[in-house]
Amino acid sequence: MRRSSVPSVFTYARRSAVAGLALIAVHASPALAETSVTASPTTGTVWWSEIMSADPARTRAFYTSVAGWTEKTVAAADTTRAPNPGEAEYTLFLRNGVEVAGASKIDTGDADDMRPGWLTYIEVANVDDAVIEALKNGGRILKAPFDDASTGRMAVVADPDGIPVGLVTPKASAPLN
Repeated sequence: MRRSSVPSVFTYARRSAVAGLALIAVHASPALAETSVTASPTTGTVWWSEIMSADPARTRAFYTSVAGWTEKTVAAADTTRAPNPGEAEYTLFLRNGVEVAGASKIDTGDADDMRPGWLTYIEVANVDDAVIEALKNGGRILKAPFDDASTGRMAVVADPDGIPVGLVTPKASAPLN
């Protein structure tokens, strides 16, 4: 499992705190509810960063030039292989052969899609608990908690200033950079 297998194109639901709590109850992971989650040494650290771009080719050219990264275009649904014709793509950025960030295309014509920009994922011990804490502290849910088979449990919230941040509790098998 790679950090880059994170689902990339988020359609954000505008929800109130009350609706957000209801979403957590509806979407809560049975697997996480039945197990006790403990913090790992990497809990609270930046787990992955990706840029949502309206023009991935331009974005790849910019970051390979400015940051000295190498690009690798893969299938968004399976980052272990090249994309098939017409399939959604995901860009892995590498530095000295190590994955350091990702990039995906967003549709800026859809009012529900996220605007272009960077999205940072922070590792948390329990995504559902972290989302509830975000709501208690003036945040809001942009993407309710969900399970990704290759990554783990994820959500996207906005902090009190409206800045999006991803939350992730990676599967135990997820490698750490």
